[in-house]
Amino acid sequence: MGHDSPSSGPKEKKSQNEIFLERREILTLIFELFLPQITPEIHKVVSDAWRKQLLSLALVCRAFCDPALDCLWSHLDSLTPLLKLHPGMQVIGGLYFFLGDIDDPEATVFHRYARVVRTITFNGGKNKTHAISLAGMSWLGQQLKGNALLPGLRRICFKDSKCDSVHLGLLPLILSPSIETVDFTGTFLSGDVFHLYSLPLICKGAPKLKHLSIQDHNAESCTVIWASLPTILGRLHLESLSIIFPCNTTLPPPFAAQLCKNLRSITSLTLDIHTASHGPSVDVSAPIFPALTSLELVNRSQCDVCQCYPQNLVKLATSMTFHISTHLTDVNKFAQTIETLATLQDLKAVKIIPKDRDVIIKPDAVKGFLSSLNLETFEIRDGILRVDDDKSGGGLNVLIDAAYRDKGDDRVKPRVLRSLKTPRRCIDARAKARHYPPISTLVYVARHAQGLRQISLAIYSSLIGPGFDTFKSLMDTWEDPAVPSTLRHLEIADRRSGDRHFKPTEYRDLARLLDTIFPNLDSITMPDDPNREKTWDEHWNLIEEHRQMRKALRLCGMNFW
Repeated sequence: MGHDSPSSGPKEKKSQNEIFLERREILTLIFELFLPQITPEIHKVVSDAWRKQLLSLALVCRAFCDPALDCLWSHLDSLTPLLKLHPGMQVIGGLYFFLGDIDDPEATVFHRYARVVRTITFNGGKNKTHAISLAGMSWLGQQLKGNALLPGLRRICFKDSKCDSVHLGLLPLILSPSIETVDFTGTFLSGDVFHLYSLPLICKGAPKLKHLSIQDHNAESCTVIWASLPTILGRLHLESLSIIFPCNTTLPPPFAAQLCKNLRSITSLTLDIHTASHGPSVDVSAPIFPALTSLELVNRSQCDVCQCYPQNLVKLATSMTFHISTHLTDVNKFAQTIETLATLQDLKAVKIIPKDRDVIIKPDAVKGFLSSLNLETFEIRDGILRVDDDKSGGGLNVLIDAAYRDKGDDRVKPRVLRSLKTPRRCIDARAKARHYPPISTLVYVARHAQGLRQISLAIYSSLIGPGFDTFKSLMDTWEDPAVPSTLRHLEIADRRSGDRHFKPTEYRDLARLLDTIFPNLDSITMPDDPNREKTWDEHWNLIEEHRQMRKALRLCGMNFW
């Protein structure tokens, strides 16, 4: 009998850490959580912190390096970093030229990262692609031989690309069948180049395009777009489409009807388009969007539903947005509109967006949306809530009562309000005192808003509430309800005065209160607004850390005092 050699013995068992580090697909999924959420909103500022985080992760160890770098290169704001990787790139007279072969053996790194790019956002003047010479363009086109420069690309975002014509010149080279989403934002949408070149080219070069967004927030008198869009879009098999032209009031009345006839596969549609003086549109005779599940209509006729949209299209709306510029203090201001919206069986969301942040909104003027409609989402994006006294929770109690009182709803599947967003500023009737919601308002929400999953509100954290001097006196009134609060996300804008500093005991008391009244809460965050006062953010981060610790111990069956 032969003897087993040392090499044929049992292999050393790998540790759990080693097994984990070998699973590249798992590491990639984790690192993708650091990637930013891409939005077509032109004014949305995305921090570059995620790039630094992924770069730091790539330096941790060899196992992290490739997955982290792949994620880092998956989102580009310009082609310049990628083009610089090619050894044939030369800068001559301030222009890019390319020498040699695109498949140069030394171009391995260039090709590797070109394959992992999934999203590219051309930000116009912010991060320009360096000017490429005509010879450089010709060289790229010739070398690629009809193949895409970015073969795995899935999304392209053009933000005011008129500021950077290089992007449009590169469009034929980066289009590929893998592209599913294209976002166009900027004034160039009103030019002939977009209608006669860019959009038709995308129809041909991205045959699997599913999601398209076109937005121009500035043009006021462009008419050419309305003639070309229905026909061009009809060539695509889109699943979602957004057409946002808030200032352009040259919409011909038949446009919406023509659009409806040409988009048969659409499931999600957002429209912010308007006729002159918001006059009536032509109704649609044929069946409308048989696969439609989401329709958002943006209204700019103050408190009325825009007649710019065909009436039989309005009946399918799932979300209505109202842009207003006048104060909402008359309780009957929205009465006619609410009566109309009550007939829309699929309506789930209403958003009110004041044009000016100083627009005054009285809770009684908008509570009809909550008491009369079957909504899941209600948002007041900005403005000032006018509150008549300090006993209505900064006006929030009025909205909560309207949303959750028994409506005698006899519909088969009545909806429950799941998301509520309110302004961060409040004043009284004399425009002097500021009656922000006290801490006791959160208890009111926990008791009465059964079904609410997320809420955004201002809070005056140094005021416990009418009739309460201490957190203990507030907690003594709490009785666990039969059904615990369903709130999962709490967004707070603390309006505490600058001279009312937090006491150390307040962190513990607030954490205990929040974990008690909101046992299912997942997160406490602050509004994402660069103009917001951030004085108390770090304090709330400490409160949230303390609350998360209490929740973890509670779920493990341990007490924490």
